[in-house]
Amino acid sequence: MNKYLHIFKNWLGYAAIVSLMCFLVYIIAQQNFRQAANDPQYQMAEDAVTALDKGADPKSLPGTSPVDIAGSLSPYLVIYDRAGNHVAGEATLNGQPLKIPRVAIDYVNRKGSDAVTWQPRPGVRQAMVGLGGKNYLAFTGRSLRKTEERVATLGGQVLFGWAMSLLAMLVVAVVQDVITKKFTPQLV
Repeated sequence: MNKYLHIFKNWLGYAAIVSLMCFLVYIIAQQNFRQAANDPQYQMAEDAVTALDKGADPKSLPGTSPVDIAGSLSPYLVIYDRAGNHVAGEATLNGQPLKIPRVAIDYVNRKGSDAVTWQPRPGVRQAMVGLGGKNYLAFTGRSLRKTEERVATLGGQVLFGWAMSLLAMLVVAVVQDVITKKFTPQLV
């Protein structure tokens, strides 16, 4: 049993390092996927605010066409005035007009921008960006379904890599133990 305890002690250090590295890889990649999910919305919101600040009609902006966010991957654009009144955008949830939470409207009014994960109901998760202009607030969003599928795949890949690395480090610990015993002089 002492032999196995020695191998386990050697392996434990490797296992800790491998586990930490796999955890870091997962967290960094997951955050990269999630942050990249906001990129189209930032572009849409910035374009909308720029056009609105130049006098464009809110109802003429691309992305304000009908989309049910519960089943669509399409990005959408919803425009509010600074008072929080809906001005343009036909995004819906279960056939009802989309209602951006008042707290988000107030926050964008105060801070100028916000990027959040919004879950208006279970199973409907949205990457949402809000930007404020001179007279209007532009809220853009899109489904996180594909991003979350990628994150789940990443989790499986990292888990597989972690398990294989732990197994490889166990082999290293056993070989290290065998080599150490073979080349360590024995007292008679």
